[in-house]
Amino acid sequence: MALTLQQLERQIEADLDWRHAELAIFRELLILDTATPTRRSALFRAAWALLYAHYEGFCKHALQLLADYIAQLPNCTTLHHSTFLFVHEKSIKSARSLPDEKLYEFFREKIDSLRVQPPPESAIDTKSNLWPTLLTELLMSMDLDVSTVVAQPTKLTTLVARRNDIAHGQKVFIRDMPYYLEYEAVTSNTMYALALEIVERAAKY
Repeated sequence: MALTLQQLERQIEADLDWRHAELAIFRELLILDTATPTRRSALFRAAWALLYAHYEGFCKHALQLLADYIAQLPNCTTLHHSTFLFVHEKSIKSARSLPDEKLYEFFREKIDSLRVQPPPESAIDTKSNLWPTLLTELLMSMDLDVSTVVAQPTKLTTLVARRNDIAHGQKVFIRDMPYYLEYEAVTSNTMYALALEIVERAAKY
């Protein structure tokens, strides 16, 4: 079934809603909990891990929705150069191993034929960690504005790095509520900015 622009927008909105509702529950626990320092530290660590999970989960899901939306276009003629290369990455990579004569033929004729064909389905790969550098690469591939979405790359780097330390069982402590809320705000802003960029980009196809 074709994914309409309205359905794309609703799915992105619904995904944002449940993620922010879950983060709000942890925020409430952190605000209300006045028990032992050990308990509070554990809650902060769990909240940080969840914050990263929703950052990566939303970015991957939203970008995949856009990729799926692109895949149902009648042809590739409206795609930005970077997006065309992204959706045809497998074909282009395999062509690089061709003999020179075949390689020349591919780039002289095959590329033009690919442009008038429907885009192939493509998968968004966030690898093991969605560092801001990787998010930047994905945004550029999908012709989305990097500066709007990755507005605070240093803080996103800290988000990922601390999450990795927590996931690997290291003794990482989150200082206090204002510190946590600062990173929650950066993460939320990133997710909302990405949502808007995707809907605006899809509306132009």
